[in-house]
Amino acid sequence: MKNNIKEINFGEGIGELKFGMTKDQVSSLLGKPDEIENIPGIDEEVNDDLVSWHYDNLEISLVFDRLYDWKLVSISGSDAFYTLHGRSVVGIPLDEFEDFFENLGIEITNSEDLSDEDNPNFYLIESEDIGLLVWFDEGEAVEFQILPDVAEDGETIMWPN
Repeated sequence: MKNNIKEINFGEGIGELKFGMTKDQVSSLLGKPDEIENIPGIDEEVNDDLVSWHYDNLEISLVFDRLYDWKLVSISGSDAFYTLHGRSVVGIPLDEFEDFFENLGIEITNSEDLSDEDNPNFYLIESEDIGLLVWFDEGEAVEFQILPDVAEDGETIMWPN
């Protein structure tokens, strides 16, 4: 793992991996992705406006958006290597995660039961205030996604410096 992309910084990225970076900047930092794919947008149709880069050895996925000149707009991770205030996010039990956020003063704005026949204990917890989503399976965090800060209008991205 790369220690320069370890600590999650809400609204900014993970370490040196920052929202607003171009594909070339990300390639310079992380190298060539293992997989590149077009992904569904809000309307759930796959199109050419959103592209996801997957780095298997880092267990992260990065989304670039054509509407923002192909800048990095989303980072997802599924490895306990990535930390928040020095603590791994992936692997935290659900009840500890809620206490951890409360101690940090972070409000959970949405929690949703996504369970189905194949995943009987699957939950999503979200904090819109800091742009974080965390998925839990069998009571343990298995993946997180962070997003850049957005202005009051709900659409304008506030890129980190």
